[in-house]
Amino acid sequence: MTTYDLIIIGGGFLGVSTAYEAAKAGLKTLLLEAGDLGSGTSGSCSGRAQVAEGHLDPLNITLARDGLKRHEGLAEELGYDYAWRRVDLLLLLRNERHRQEWIERAAFLNSVRIPTEVIDNAPLHAAEPNLVMDGLFGAVHTVEGRVDPLRFVHAYARAAARLGAELLRHTPVVSMQVEGRRVVAVQTPRGAYSAGAVAVMTGAWEAPVARLAGVDLPIHHAHAESFITEPIAPRIFHNIGLSDSYETIHGKPKAVTVGIHPELNGTLAIAESVTRTPELHKRVSAWGLSAIATELVKLYPFLANVRVVRSWGRPTSFTPDEEPLVGWAPELDNLFVATSLMETITAVPLLSQWMALMLSGKEPPMSLDLYSPARFPAPSEQHWSRGHA
Repeated sequence: MTTYDLIIIGGGFLGVSTAYEAAKAGLKTLLLEAGDLGSGTSGSCSGRAQVAEGHLDPLNITLARDGLKRHEGLAEELGYDYAWRRVDLLLLLRNERHRQEWIERAAFLNSVRIPTEVIDNAPLHAAEPNLVMDGLFGAVHTVEGRVDPLRFVHAYARAAARLGAELLRHTPVVSMQVEGRRVVAVQTPRGAYSAGAVAVMTGAWEAPVARLAGVDLPIHHAHAESFITEPIAPRIFHNIGLSDSYETIHGKPKAVTVGIHPELNGTLAIAESVTRTPELHKRVSAWGLSAIATELVKLYPFLANVRVVRSWGRPTSFTPDEEPLVGWAPELDNLFVATSLMETITAVPLLSQWMALMLSGKEPPMSLDLYSPARFPAPSEQHWSRGHA
């Protein structure tokens, strides 16, 4: 049985970035991915590096603000262009309550050096002349980032491999052997592997994978559907979202919000319909795509004549308190878990460094206790509530 310092399970954003940082720190690292790298939720997301919509505690603010800055030189460090760019975001305000809430939030975000402003309908119309203004109360403007999500995964993966990390694709974990309080072996169809630490970073699949080690995690998921259009001449000039997106999909079995993301090639990436389901899958539904389209043309009627060329679905995980789950599983001494970030792409460049420190037995520069799995009671004591996707 081959032995490593660290085994990472999951080849999405968190897995490949941590493999890179761990290998850079000198850890003998093995990454196991059940499919292709980025073939889960990471590779099928919108590629947004969000900064303004998350929780406002010091930890989340630091990861969003400083993680965004780290992107500026990251492609050069990794040696691979992942189409990083800064983009203007407009979150449409659809009632006065949200406008007042965002005026207060913007004041706080500006105080922590995340520039944010609430604009009226006149400058909104000047910025987006093809947008239907009926029922709008202005918009929130901020500058965030965009990446090509698959290229982002492969940028980290290639850099990790150059540093000596071993990345095995199409290698699902089928069982874990636990002795006492330690995972002593990870079994795959290729054979068994052992390591000083095992890190599960499988996104929405976190709970079933952790359960192989006898650990129950408080993770739920929702199923989101999106699509991409044919290339069109520029008629939408910013990333567009709704200020009440998370409120809209909170607690509903089926819900729709709108995210419009112009791509460099002229296509539009459109999100998203959300369905609550116990099944983990990547299919699409007639309801999901038509529901998004119905809401979309209310904002931009000209899109009724634009063709959809591809659609996809993905599960998105969340915890009962809507904070990420990052840290050592309390039941075992060497099992680390990481999943359910809201601003994943933004946080990854910084958080992966901190997780590599923890996996090396060191302390990160800022405590991650807010994200610790130990904050939840035992599964038999949990009372679940539906969070956002």
